[in-house]
Amino acid sequence: MSSDTRVYFSEDNQYLGTLRAFERKFSHNNNVLFVVTATQGSVLTAQNLAIVRELEQRAWKLPYSTQVQSITNFPHIANEPDEETGELIFTVRELLDPTKPLNEATARALAEVARHDRLIQYRLLSQDERTTALNVNFNLPHEASKEVRAIRSAARLLAEQMRTEFPEVEIRLTGNVMLMGVFFEAARSDMFLLIPLTLVAAGIMLMIFLRSYAAVFAMLALVGLAAAAAMGVSTWFARIINPSSVAAPVIIMTIAMASSIHVVIATMQNLKSGLPKREAVLNAVRGNFYAIGLTSLTTIIGFLSMNYADAPPFRYLGNVVSLGIAFNFILTFTLLPALLFLVPVRAGMAGSGAQMAKLGRLISKMRWLSLFVVLGGGAIASAGLAHIRLDDDFMRYFDDRFEYRRASDYTEKHLTGLNVIEFEVRANRDGGVYEPDYQNRLAKFADYLSAQNGVVSVIDISELTRRIHKTMLASDGETVSAGAAIPENGDLISQYFLVYEMSLPYGAEITDRINVSRSASRVTAIMRGLTSGKIRALKEQADAYLAINFPEAEQAGGISINVLFAYMSTVNIQQMLQSTIVSLLVISLLIALSLRSVGLGVLSFVTNLFPIAIGFGIWGYWFQGIGVSAAVITAMTIGIVVDDTIHFLVKYRAKRRSGLDPSESIQEVFRTVGVAMVVTTVSLVVGFSILSFSGFEVNWNLGVQAAVIISAALLVDWLLMPPILHLAEKTGLISFTASK
Repeated sequence: MSSDTRVYFSEDNQYLGTLRAFERKFSHNNNVLFVVTATQGSVLTAQNLAIVRELEQRAWKLPYSTQVQSITNFPHIANEPDEETGELIFTVRELLDPTKPLNEATARALAEVARHDRLIQYRLLSQDERTTALNVNFNLPHEASKEVRAIRSAARLLAEQMRTEFPEVEIRLTGNVMLMGVFFEAARSDMFLLIPLTLVAAGIMLMIFLRSYAAVFAMLALVGLAAAAAMGVSTWFARIINPSSVAAPVIIMTIAMASSIHVVIATMQNLKSGLPKREAVLNAVRGNFYAIGLTSLTTIIGFLSMNYADAPPFRYLGNVVSLGIAFNFILTFTLLPALLFLVPVRAGMAGSGAQMAKLGRLISKMRWLSLFVVLGGGAIASAGLAHIRLDDDFMRYFDDRFEYRRASDYTEKHLTGLNVIEFEVRANRDGGVYEPDYQNRLAKFADYLSAQNGVVSVIDISELTRRIHKTMLASDGETVSAGAAIPENGDLISQYFLVYEMSLPYGAEITDRINVSRSASRVTAIMRGLTSGKIRALKEQADAYLAINFPEAEQAGGISINVLFAYMSTVNIQQMLQSTIVSLLVISLLIALSLRSVGLGVLSFVTNLFPIAIGFGIWGYWFQGIGVSAAVITAMTIGIVVDDTIHFLVKYRAKRRSGLDPSESIQEVFRTVGVAMVVTTVSLVVGFSILSFSGFEVNWNLGVQAAVIISAALLVDWLLMPPILHLAEKTGLISFTASK
């Protein structure tokens, strides 16, 4: 299983390339954030600061750690008197000087500095001074699932030890490394919850409909084997399981059950009509081979179109499910007939065919009312599309059953933001970051970012330049204004940074803010409570600002893992739009060729697209926001909703060619496949609804959206197909020649 959040981005993703280029110049943002809250009073007391310092010292021992930042070791610029001469000397020391005793006077001095430092406020210290943060950075390889698990285990153990030893504080864990790990946790949780739940739900549902233990056993054996075979073969290609791909066996079992149920129900109906068991099974196989073969092919086409997605996990999901459907088709006409022949299957569902025939007769009789009701209701439902906005929250992909989500919510409420945008602001030459003009424009850019909604803290080197300059002037005995300006001499600024870098305490460095050639610096905007849509807007506005105010060099634009996820929906939707249209056309063409009727192909196009519009419209009314799941749900459901359409059209064509009129043909369609359509739809809806138990939002969205669309598809097939077929025959769009 993968713990890598970047598994959702292909190697040629432009934003991933930009992020990697940024990280090569500066440092990676692989961190664990220890959020420390005093149970009583301020966290800035001597007792609590001693706990924070103890945590800081132990955090250095975490595996792969490279830097620890906290309020106690924050690099503080100051002038201190020389022990011999008494002259003021420029120093950079830890805010809580380890060489001095820690008492209440020391704690008060630290608090006085911290509460007025903008690089500490809303980042390392909460406004109410009850909560502080300790940030640990780690050096991780490209594929780091093993290392991430080791870091998470060690961090959790350290937090638990500190809680036990120091009950005066509460400790929570968040940060990117903890987020990477929760991807692993979600995949494992879903695997052990959703797959057994699917089998249990399938067994109960099949028992309700089939009322035959033997038939239920045959179906469960089939769907379980199809899913196991597909997942097993997929491991030959060394694919890594992630939260999205865990949905594959659930989807395979759901579709396999919905497809193969036609053979089981047909067998039971044949037994009820008095056929011997062998003939009942063979007739069921012969009568459904064509339709199931066509539905399997169209479903595979739908899922294979997911290969157009930019996110590799969705490609993997589409390919594995396609493989599972292929296995299911083979097993449906090899294993399933053998099982039905060997196990004691009895006739069941008495009277259901007759009841369905009555329903078909009623719908056929009231076809024009049905047409207007469905078109009117569908139009109203589809109008909800106007309410949909492409937006989600990457930091909240996981629900509050996960410790990471609870800790992150607490951190954003009480301390700081967890969303970040990084900017590489380029100068026009090596050493250009020290130029006064560059520094002044950089300060204005930082002020611009700070003024944006949701931005709680901005880190840039111009603030550091001001602080050093102010301190240097004070050490020379000069009067210093509250807001010291940036020096007008670039060489002086360069010397300032040289002195500063040489004075930094252990663990602190400047190379994570300025590149090696000193031709670019890093600006970090920390945001709180911003969704993907707002992050995209902020990035694009900031990029435009940089392009205007730093024209001397081509700017790379804002980037971070948050930016990658913010654009994941838009990138995937753009790429999937083309594949969805192609899939619809190919499926409609297949139906037209298979049924030898262009008109039926056109009708299938309409009836397959309408439920998707209804489903998204209903989603727009209920939830409004939609994320990356929108990129694949259309491609995924196209191949599924077409199944009932194909069974309906195949049976209708056969009955019309046998000499029945349209109304009689509709009744026969309902009598022969109506029950199977109900069972199929219920199976699919229940199966996909099981994904709503996932703690991973993308899977939850996929399941709920698919369930809504599939439910709408049954209503469209039942209520819209009969009047449309009547109308199409009346206008000459389709015609049938009776078989000889």
